[in-house]
Amino acid sequence: MEIKESIQTYLRWKNRHTNKAYVPYHRHLKLLKIFLEEKAITRLETIHEDHIIEYHESMEEKEYSPATIAYSARIIRNFFKFWKGRGKSKLNPEEIKSAKFINAEKDIVTKEDFEQLIMVLDERYANELIKKLIIHLLWDTGMRISELLDIKLNDISKQGINGLRTAKVRTRKNMRYNLVVWGTDTNELLNQYLGMRLCMETENNYLFINPKTDKSYTSRSVQRWIKEITAMTLIDKNITPHSFRHGKANEILDQGGNVRDVSAILRHIAVESSMHYLQLSESRYKQTAGRFLKTA
Repeated sequence: MEIKESIQTYLRWKNRHTNKAYVPYHRHLKLLKIFLEEKAITRLETIHEDHIIEYHESMEEKEYSPATIAYSARIIRNFFKFWKGRGKSKLNPEEIKSAKFINAEKDIVTKEDFEQLIMVLDERYANELIKKLIIHLLWDTGMRISELLDIKLNDISKQGINGLRTAKVRTRKNMRYNLVVWGTDTNELLNQYLGMRLCMETENNYLFINPKTDKSYTSRSVQRWIKEITAMTLIDKNITPHSFRHGKANEILDQGGNVRDVSAILRHIAVESSMHYLQLSESRYKQTAGRFLKTA
């Protein structure tokens, strides 16, 4: 089987199970195909383990990050597992190992950071209202940016007696639907935004759309906004949309919550996924360690 055909077949199968993975899988497998074709290797059956080792060594020479190379190894291993199961590949996928590396420490958003970020935005202006609402929703719910931008108008519940709303969000990782809830300040901003959003003459049903293009905002747009707003506040952190998710987990733990609370609010399927957040923040570390030390 030609490598090009094998990749197309695998990606069609992959896309039926999760559309999120399609783009990075397509990119990494295409790069592998180009590398192999340069060595005149065009058929799936002729690829062996040493070719994959050489490919990842070439990525190191091109100064790809260890995280990117490890991610590539996982994608390629899954690709060959698929074809090994169909009897089309002689390569042993278990020999494709992800290199171990230490993740760089990621910045998280604290409550103080959140308050500084929203302080520089004036909801009286439409473009700043949208940005402020998005930051509020990220902080209150710990949503992934993909979940937030996938919300449609009919995913939002009617306002309850307590003045709050919820929204149904879909996680692309597992294609499951979950509920998220937010506080009164966020809901007031949402009501203000909906007054404007429902007046837009458009067939686009997504909550957040660009009135100039009639298209949904992208995660790249939100990342750029947050970077610009962070610079305005002079916060010395590399804040991304996902930083709010980490910040929400730490805020829950700082307020006395436990790992099951984190799991429930961040909508993890397995509690083990929430264990990562048990790593103590500096303030929580000092507080915990201080309980077992003699102090003045």
